[in-house]
Amino acid sequence: MAQAQLEGAQRLGSRFPKLTFILDQGKQFGPRVGRLCLTRPSNCLSNHVIDIRTPNFLIGTSRGVVPHFSRDHVHSANGISWINVSFESFLEQTPPVPTYQAGSQPLHTFLGFDSSKHIVSLSLRDPLDAREMPPNGNSHVSAVCMRGVRKVTPADWRSYVLTMQPDIAFALSDTPFTAAPHSQKRLTKSIERSAAWLADLLRPVENLDDSPTGSTPTLNVFVHMAGGTSTSARRAFSHSLTETLHGLEANAVKPLRCLDEGVVGYAFDLAALHVRPAPLSAHEDRGGGIEIAENSLSLQNSESLAQTPTPNTAGTPTSLSSSMIEPLSFLSLAPTLDELLRASLDPLPVAKPRLVTDVRSPHEILRLIRDIGVDVFDAGWAVKAADIGVALDFIFPVPSEHDNSPDHRKRDIGHNLYDAKYAHDFVSLTDAFLAGHNRTSSSKTPVCPCAACSPVAPTSPIHHSKVDVQSHQAHSDGGTNRGQFLPPFTRAYLHHLLHTHEMSAHTLLVAHNVAVLDALLTGVRTILSGHADQNEAAAIFAREVTRFEEVYDGTMSVLHTARDNWKDVKYARGKGRLAREAQKNKDARSVHSAEVQ
Repeated sequence: MAQAQLEGAQRLGSRFPKLTFILDQGKQFGPRVGRLCLTRPSNCLSNHVIDIRTPNFLIGTSRGVVPHFSRDHVHSANGISWINVSFESFLEQTPPVPTYQAGSQPLHTFLGFDSSKHIVSLSLRDPLDAREMPPNGNSHVSAVCMRGVRKVTPADWRSYVLTMQPDIAFALSDTPFTAAPHSQKRLTKSIERSAAWLADLLRPVENLDDSPTGSTPTLNVFVHMAGGTSTSARRAFSHSLTETLHGLEANAVKPLRCLDEGVVGYAFDLAALHVRPAPLSAHEDRGGGIEIAENSLSLQNSESLAQTPTPNTAGTPTSLSSSMIEPLSFLSLAPTLDELLRASLDPLPVAKPRLVTDVRSPHEILRLIRDIGVDVFDAGWAVKAADIGVALDFIFPVPSEHDNSPDHRKRDIGHNLYDAKYAHDFVSLTDAFLAGHNRTSSSKTPVCPCAACSPVAPTSPIHHSKVDVQSHQAHSDGGTNRGQFLPPFTRAYLHHLLHTHEMSAHTLLVAHNVAVLDALLTGVRTILSGHADQNEAAAIFAREVTRFEEVYDGTMSVLHTARDNWKDVKYARGKGRLAREAQKNKDARSVHSAEVQ
């Protein structure tokens, strides 16, 4: 099956885009700015280039759909440039339905994304999913779809990638989703498998029919940095990427001299580090998958867990000696997140993009930029905030008038619109930004461009039939009102939508939260690129990060309150199982309150 798909992909005669990363300024560890450029081959005289300034963000999907967004919403959100698709959600059919899409750029075409605006990447697993999974094997990765767990081999994954032709592909990684620390043998297995699966994906692609003579199409591959919570294991994996290959290993990826030459970027999945994984078979409601970290830089519970021996991997293409990994007796003190990321990046080149998924707060984003030099983050936490009715409300750098709140408390990072106090609050969603309708020529406060704060009337009507065309022509205003901002949607209106279970509430909140996240990273880039001296820029940025931490609540208490309110509203009309879950949660809160008293 995989071989047939691979041959079909090669017959498509397409060319892969080229991803380059230009580091404008920065060092190995510390804040930096750069540009991700995707050059897409075109039949025209000039190629099309998508340019993304970093630090920036990507947004994930569920079955290829950005949560709560239609395709029109995605196209109208100017901040969304990079979209990641988790392919495991399509594995319930064999072969997966998207692989039937013909033509050039099948992934963009099948999912309806704009190839002139959006970079679309493809990963097997959802990087935000940390549920406990069946163990991986030497020749497969366990992935979960709506019909259960599927085993995906490296050959399957390579065929899916070559068939769907994403702009960026993530190599398979053997990530253990069990509680840390892991045994020395398990870490060695993880490193060897991840390196071997990367080598399989980096094997050269045969010349396609319309490729220039002598050229070899190459994939843009990001590699997940393996090693878990062991700094020595992470260093060992990084060294395996940069060491020169010999013999059969070198012939398999020729003309690459080492695996790192075929890698365009490094990815760090924090989902397995932040929280203890939940069992795959658990049916208890957990807030719609909404996880809120008590401490965004903390690691998993470090209690020991016996590991089941895994099969011998002596025959894998990339074999590491377990002596490169420190015994568990040296790992009794859990390293910090900074130490783990530094251990992975220290042996690697500076001028490649660094992606971190499953960040939990704007504070964590700013710290990772300041201390590590991360270039791209995922927007999952902002989308999950919208799931529970929180409209984000913060700005970076922090204006002087935001330094102190009237009651000398730290400001919440957003508004819990489930709260009854917003029932008659007829103002826009944010205090840090202006609504487009309220902007004046003398306004210095930035405008929030989202569809909730700055809605704009459509520039052209949507015609479903000839009747619509005739009706529009009869009532046309000549375009005099086009492009004008409409009044913003208010907090009271969103409060009403949330309590009546209207889907449009979450659509407006996602649009707003993504715009606020985009503004945060725009502020970061402005500070870092506004000073010729890198050291001066880093010092100013560090001061602004400190101010942000002093002004805004880093405990994210508003999200904890909103999650409880979200559950109350969800179960308000519940019957059957929902009613039982509501009573169960109510009893649990009563017990907790009694224990506190």
